[in-house]
Amino acid sequence: MSAPGEARRGLPYVDPANHTPYFSWKKTGRSAREVYCEGVPLSEIAGRFETPTYLYSRRAITDAFQEIDRGLHRVPHLLCFAVKANGNLSLLKLLAGLGSGFDIVSGGELEHLGHIGIPGKRIVFSGVGKTREEIREALRYRGSRSVEPGILQFNVESPAELEILIEESSRCASGHGTPPGVSIRVNPDVKAGGHPHIATGLQHHKFGVAWPEARRLYLAHRKTKAIRWQGISAHIGSQIVDLAPFRRALHLLAGYLFDLRKQGVALKILDVGGGLGVRYTDERPAPRAAYAKMIAEVVRPLGVQLLLEPGRSIIAESCVLLSRVIYAKQNSGKSFVIIDAAMNDLMRPVLYDAPHPITCVVQSGPMPASTTKRADIVGPVCETGDSFLFDWPLGNVSQGDLLAIWVTGAYGFAQSSNYNGRCRAAEVLVDRGTAKLIRRRETRKDLLRSDVLG
Repeated sequence: MSAPGEARRGLPYVDPANHTPYFSWKKTGRSAREVYCEGVPLSEIAGRFETPTYLYSRRAITDAFQEIDRGLHRVPHLLCFAVKANGNLSLLKLLAGLGSGFDIVSGGELEHLGHIGIPGKRIVFSGVGKTREEIREALRYRGSRSVEPGILQFNVESPAELEILIEESSRCASGHGTPPGVSIRVNPDVKAGGHPHIATGLQHHKFGVAWPEARRLYLAHRKTKAIRWQGISAHIGSQIVDLAPFRRALHLLAGYLFDLRKQGVALKILDVGGGLGVRYTDERPAPRAAYAKMIAEVVRPLGVQLLLEPGRSIIAESCVLLSRVIYAKQNSGKSFVIIDAAMNDLMRPVLYDAPHPITCVVQSGPMPASTTKRADIVGPVCETGDSFLFDWPLGNVSQGDLLAIWVTGAYGFAQSSNYNGRCRAAEVLVDRGTAKLIRRRETRKDLLRSDVLG
């Protein structure tokens, strides 16, 4: 494994405004230019909502979702957005309006969906550590227009979890209603994922069940009345840029599906998770349309409904994190640019060694790609790890200059914290030329709200 920060050091300049949908440069003078989002200048948004602020494009989210959805038109399917990637209620409501279902991993995420009235038949509950209370909540869940309580499917990840689900379902049923739909998450032992922390499909990972054990569970509970075997699932990792690992996992799942049919367990749903990567710097991920087409080609002959659980591929590129320069300084000849966003706002660089390009929002003169002036771009948190990029060609900047940290829609705000007593950022959505607040900036009073003084 490379040294910490190596993946973010000395990278060639990348300007995402040239390839990110609905973000682009616009000339504002003879040699001046500024980044706009859906026709709105980013400086205007920063002036109105201050920094740090997460800024999303509605059209980017819509296009990404619909591109995958259209690619799957030849198979019965439900796209279930992975709520862990971004749980903002306004964005979840936007996706629901596009026809999205949702993949959750906690009772808290279930409550978020209940707050905006998502029907249970559009919710899949994944996760390796569901508690008894969370299982109980999902069995009793009633979204809008729900005739019966419950959700579409539980993706079970251990024999112990299955036993608790059976116990709780038996208690809830009281002889009425349909038993919950259940799938076992199989660990297919397929290597994939852009970083060890987001690879999930190998047998030494905590996720899922090895096929021999999963097969035993399916057969042992063929006649259990408290559950209804409905599907089989797998999720091999995240930020996967090549289609080959997905194809291998799909063919393995198809084999398992046929095996179970021969044994009298006829499943109706194939849940293949998510994991398609996006471009941060120089990655070349498979296009969403090609990804969807490949999946549809493999799944169509199986005669089942497809569940797909994208998160990053829908939301990541729709967003930038706006930040301002606090100071520029030199230490022993090394240049630092200190900005008002920090690791508490965007954890991915220190957690995954993830490189997020950073550009000035307003520029004049030559683009930074042509400069030899490089700097470490860091935050104000009292940690050496609070660093975004090392030796990055940002160019000349001054106190107060506005910067954009790109591709931050997935696992950006969702992983943010109050470390160092910092308030979490605002979130703003640009929709048809209008910027609207979808999460207010936290205040210091918010930070103290839950403390109990003895």
